[in-house]
Amino acid sequence: METIQRVIHRFQQFGVIQTMFVIYSDGDTNNHLSLITDNLHVFRTQESMFELLEKRIEEIEEQNLNGGLFTTFYRKEKSLKDVREDLPTFVWTHTLKVQLMSMPRDSLEAKRQMLSECRAYYRNDAIQLAQIDEFQCKYQSKDAIRWYTKPGFLFCLVNKALRSQDIWVFYKFRYFIIDLCCCLEQVSSSQSFSSIRLYRGTKLNRDELEQLQVGCLISTNGFFSCSSDRNVAEMFIGIDLMTDRSSSHNRDAWQQFVLFIIDVDRRISTNTVVADVSHESDIPDENEMIFNFGSTFIINDICFDNDKCIWLIQMSSSSDNARINDGYEKYTRIRLQHINPTIMFGHVLCFIGRDFSQSMNYFHRLLRTLPIDHIERPNIYYNLGRIYRYIEKFDKSLNCFRCARLLVRRLLPERMFDYCRILGGMGTVYSHLGDTELALKLLRQVLVLQKKSFPENHTEMAFHLKRLGHAYFKAKQYSHAFSILTSASKFFQTKMHIDHQEYARTLHTMGLVHRALGDDKKALIYFQQALQKQHSLLAKDNPYLASTYYQLSLIHNDRSESEIALDYVKKSL
Repeated sequence: METIQRVIHRFQQFGVIQTMFVIYSDGDTNNHLSLITDNLHVFRTQESMFELLEKRIEEIEEQNLNGGLFTTFYRKEKSLKDVREDLPTFVWTHTLKVQLMSMPRDSLEAKRQMLSECRAYYRNDAIQLAQIDEFQCKYQSKDAIRWYTKPGFLFCLVNKALRSQDIWVFYKFRYFIIDLCCCLEQVSSSQSFSSIRLYRGTKLNRDELEQLQVGCLISTNGFFSCSSDRNVAEMFIGIDLMTDRSSSHNRDAWQQFVLFIIDVDRRISTNTVVADVSHESDIPDENEMIFNFGSTFIINDICFDNDKCIWLIQMSSSSDNARINDGYEKYTRIRLQHINPTIMFGHVLCFIGRDFSQSMNYFHRLLRTLPIDHIERPNIYYNLGRIYRYIEKFDKSLNCFRCARLLVRRLLPERMFDYCRILGGMGTVYSHLGDTELALKLLRQVLVLQKKSFPENHTEMAFHLKRLGHAYFKAKQYSHAFSILTSASKFFQTKMHIDHQEYARTLHTMGLVHRALGDDKKALIYFQQALQKQHSLLAKDNPYLASTYYQLSLIHNDRSESEIALDYVKKSL
């Protein structure tokens, strides 16, 4: 009996072990063992243990088939991404963090949402459900690090939420993610080390490992836990203490064992947030340090250790994208002066995540839950109007815009920003419907109001000029269209803090104008400029990128450049 207790106690020291199964036929001993730790399951026979394991496997397979949180994670879960190959996602993830951290930190609704997801995931696990109940009763924001490093539901699900790269799942876990980000930043800024070498042992799928190349700039999709002790990191890989080797003997196996060796020099990568959390950890001997999610690294070397049968990936912390992030963060904070972060999140969900149905459900949920006289109801209707316009349900779009206009009129002149956006949205719908006269009337009215009410460098001016220029193009008033679009282009170049995707759309529309005028040479230049911007700003499957590819294919086809035209057509599909 003492020997079993000693073995269990030793296993408890390893944070990687979340559940232990013991077969022991003595009924009295069962009761004693169950008192040692909450994450221990004791069985009298092998058959009873296998029966529970089979039941758990069936539950997981059922979750995979029926969708939900678990399926979302497994569909596209990744721990790292190549920043240079996926810059738009990286940048907008950073701005999303800024938005979430601008929301109230103590929201009971946010807490309820997160714990509801956690309970659904662990609905048949009494131990984890008990820990979730404890969290609900005892959690305080200042204890975020301690709860995160505690073996259990939070460490697992928070990182799954982040690695899923699903904005909606990310939002559901905002309650804890925001707290942990703030705590890590506070601890990191209070610690004075200038350089340190850290280690992380893990397993990667073969295809993810093959994407990592020397010189790659990579970003973590979750909070990145490491240790200053190499032996601890190797323990997490599963290095056999007797043979000093991993269990892998095949470099081509689907799952590979990897040891990351990470050098941090704060004098070079000044924006890196990494915190020594060993003093708050339930397992201080792990010497754990945590990088904030979205931390970036440059890969310096990759090699295979034949003796230990593991991959060694050497990398160093990097601030290469700090300038880009700072620009987008500044832009986001400017927009947050006019737009509530809760409303802006729905916009990101729709127009960055391209998830129209989720965004629509999100705004309809806000309409149901917010008071009838809530100050943000006009903006909710405005965003629903935009979504319906994007999916070409123009009647519903106009109804939403009219509701928004009716609600915001009584709040003028204080809500002039919102009023102008609503009228602009209505004008764009009428332009799509072919009522160019009414469209231009509304859009010109907006321009007059903006010039009276906004400073000349207000970001909304550029967006509206682009909108008005496109309406003139639809009305076949090409000289007016090009003049307005040129003004929008100059604004984006000189007064906007970032390269914005609306600038790429402005260039695209200028290409359409020249194409309509029969000047394919100039049209080609503008489409190519638009394409260059889109590559750095939009995801590869964005429909605006496809539209520019298609226009380029038409021009090259007219010039009898069939191979180039065919290549662009394929890219547009």
